[in-house]
Amino acid sequence: MAEKKSGIFGLIGVPAVYNAVQFAAGATLYREAMTAEFIKPFAGCSIVDIGCGTGEYVHHIARRCSDFRYLGFDTDDGYIAHAVRAFAGRPNVRFYCKAIGSEDLPAIGGADIVVAAGVMHHLDDALVVSMLELAKSALKPGGRLITYDPGKFQDMSAFERFFVAFDRGRSIRFEREYAELIARVFPVYRSHVRYLTYYKSRNIIFECLTTTSPTESKTSG
Repeated sequence: MAEKKSGIFGLIGVPAVYNAVQFAAGATLYREAMTAEFIKPFAGCSIVDIGCGTGEYVHHIARRCSDFRYLGFDTDDGYIAHAVRAFAGRPNVRFYCKAIGSEDLPAIGGADIVVAAGVMHHLDDALVVSMLELAKSALKPGGRLITYDPGKFQDMSAFERFFVAFDRGRSIRFEREYAELIARVFPVYRSHVRYLTYYKSRNIIFECLTTTSPTESKTSG
């Protein structure tokens, strides 16, 4: 893991602190935008959330469809314990306190959508590729991987430099650097650079496709 965990960054490991920091950073807005514009849940869909944290995406998915299956994976036992309590009444939602592995693929059984929101910038290159390979294996044909991460840019504002400096992830990359890693596993993808919340700090979203067709191609924008 390429992540800052000492000092003040260690406090974010407390679920209540994590959620408070996420709220202050506009997480409700960006999760809503991500769910509506990129994740796009649909009736009967199966969703795997890699690095699910406290499971907040479940709220946004449930507002769009009631019939879905969700499996969340995270290595932080505090986050997972919080998520299990928060969503105890939802039999279609399950959480696992572990990194997703090949041993989990039979239980997943082929997902329509895999989400890795805010994951890649916490991982070194080798771990990113490993995560992408597992995500692809977890998807059924025609499925999609959706990623979201902060990015570096040549024309970064002082505000954006502040957010990069104080992010726990130590592997924040330029769009082309993320794309080079993704292309090793997903030859077909679309990338988007967006402001997702009220802070003017750009983020990079990738839609990674498991199948190709003459009309699908790599795009950036």
